[in-house]
Amino acid sequence: MTLDATEAKRKAVHVGMASFALLLRWLDWRGAALCALAALAFNLLVLPRLGGRALFRSDDQARGYPVGILLYPLVVLVLVLLFPDRLPLAAAGWGFLAFGDGFATLCGVTLGGPRLAWNPRKRWSGLGGYVLFGSLGAAALHSFVGGRIPSPAEGAAFLLAGLVGAAVESLPSELDDNLVPPLAAAGALAALLAALPNAATLLAPASLRQLLLGLAVNVLVTSAAALHRVVRPSGALAGGLVGTIVLGVGGWGAYALLWAFFAGGTLATRFGRKRKEAMGKAEEAGGRRGAANVLANCSVAAFLVACAALTPASSAPLLLAAAAAFATALMDTVGTEVGQALRTPTVLLPDFRRVPPGTDGAVSIGGTLAGLLAALLLAALGSRLGLYPHSGIPVVVAAAFFGTIVESLLGRDGASWRVTNGHVLNFFNTLAGAALALLLA
Repeated sequence: MTLDATEAKRKAVHVGMASFALLLRWLDWRGAALCALAALAFNLLVLPRLGGRALFRSDDQARGYPVGILLYPLVVLVLVLLFPDRLPLAAAGWGFLAFGDGFATLCGVTLGGPRLAWNPRKRWSGLGGYVLFGSLGAAALHSFVGGRIPSPAEGAAFLLAGLVGAAVESLPSELDDNLVPPLAAAGALAALLAALPNAATLLAPASLRQLLLGLAVNVLVTSAAALHRVVRPSGALAGGLVGTIVLGVGGWGAYALLWAFFAGGTLATRFGRKRKEAMGKAEEAGGRRGAANVLANCSVAAFLVACAALTPASSAPLLLAAAAAFATALMDTVGTEVGQALRTPTVLLPDFRRVPPGTDGAVSIGGTLAGLLAALLLAALGSRLGLYPHSGIPVVVAAAFFGTIVESLLGRDGASWRVTNGHVLNFFNTLAGAALALLLA
């Protein structure tokens, strides 16, 4: 992307619209939601008639409407609905949306520099711009709307949340950057601020012993897995990190769910391998997972497990959401692998159009049923281990089904919104499954 006159105007408006977030200090959530709806209607119906087409990118001109300009007020509306009683958090999310995304582009284009290894279309300078200006903008808006200056520890939470938003924004995804990154950053900020009062407990002797135990166990496990070529070296390193977090702060119950996902996914990958190889759909490296596989499928769950350990009053819904993230990843893996191995009808959502097996985004009856069974077994295991009551089992299964549907829609072959990177799809589907579980909980 180049910073031509159109893009410069667009980013100036993008950042400047954050000034309206100051109104959240005096509005309740109903008034804020109505303002966001009014802004959405204005951007859709009025702005193009008042010269707003000058802000349209070339693909917007061809499409006839500007996706990013419409998503902006829609994301603000979602933030208000997510935090109706905590509008300072909605304002912070708005700050990540305006300043983080805006300055990521400005810094990346004007400063240049090395490109990201996982996404050559973006640069380290853009990622740094998102973290710095997104965190500062979010903290400033949160402070103004909330009427107080954040403490140094809260400032660190804003910085970490900005890093989360920047990481999501840097992913090689075709989705508009206005959509997922600010929501992920705002959600991470809410969790981090809630966890702050108990952060010191990580330094308690019992907590340190548990962390050292988690590290020792995972060094042994991942070393054995790498030596026996069950995972790739990068997968062993990432798996060891995730496993240490899950066992070190979440305990053996959460660790058992991690292993249930890994074992179920590994078995499903090897099921019907010859047929999948003939279709050209078999997993690379013999199904041995790498770091990208681990982080895409397990990072959301690991974050939620850590937050649950630091927020005892909210641990039940957070552990339920973590189980939902694992179940979503497992349902997707099992559904895809079993569906490609079986000869059952395969369709694309949402119109149920018949397509050949192996088509990107397609689902099958056999794969869906196998995935649901796997999600149910994992959900039942979590309840049996005491992570959440039996009433949480249908929530976990429903969330896994929802996340899998989201991934099928985002990955639909031929769709204009299609996300082509499989690891990004896996991350988005676990995020969607965990989010629904939290809302239901």
